[in-house]
Amino acid sequence: MHSRAIHHFVFAPQATLKQSTMFVAKILLLCTACVLVSATPHGFGGPMIVGGPRTLEGEDLVAAQQTLQSSLTKLASGDGPHYRISRILSASVQVVAGSKHVYSVELIDNKGATKVCDVEIWSRSWLENGIEVIFKCPNEPELVKKHSA
Repeated sequence: MHSRAIHHFVFAPQATLKQSTMFVAKILLLCTACVLVSATPHGFGGPMIVGGPRTLEGEDLVAAQQTLQSSLTKLASGDGPHYRISRILSASVQVVAGSKHVYSVELIDNKGATKVCDVEIWSRSWLENGIEVIFKCPNEPELVKKHSA
């Protein structure tokens, strides 16, 4: 009987091996999920929410300013509006169907007047005129413009 038990242990651990492999796979999956949930953008700041807006700083803010300037230049070359950037107060980006930049920005109009507006740029470069720019300025109706990438 003793040799039968050893034989069973040595030659029939396949079910145990499969169970062990599944257990290890589940543990690794759980650990990976924990790491992803606790991940933060660029290794600092608050927790990153997948698909949620991310406040821009440093080089990302510089790139966002270039995105805004590019849209303002394209719109000004057509029927407007004709704005220049005075300064960006805040900016964020969100990955949606494409990307959506949201700015609080001080703009200078073609008469030299300065105003603080919220500007959204939704980029869907695969569409014709896939860049939608929305201007929300105080005491003015919301203005929606589109241009190509």
